[in-house]
Amino acid sequence: MRPNSTAVIPCPLCRAPLRSTADYCTSCGAERHFGPRKIEVISSMVGGCVLLPGVSLLVRPFSLWTVLFALIGIGVGFFYAHVRFGVDRWFKGEGKIKR
Repeated sequence: MRPNSTAVIPCPLCRAPLRSTADYCTSCGAERHFGPRKIEVISSMVGGCVLLPGVSLLVRPFSLWTVLFALIGIGVGFFYAHVRFGVDRWFKGEGKIKR
């Protein structure tokens, strides 16, 4: 019996056949990842922490509001990373997976 055509998909990187529920490719070592990586979350939070207070400093001098905008920028950066990178993505692994 042959598997259903919707149950087999090509690997996004090497085009080897995979099950649609596979988390890694046995031929090229690519791994499926859902959601943002740590570096993406950290860079978004730092960007929010810098950009929002920067705009605040253009409007008024340094004050308690600037610190409050920095904290809000960290939260906005965190949520931005989860919205922007909250999908299934495939990344090249460190090599073939050994079993």
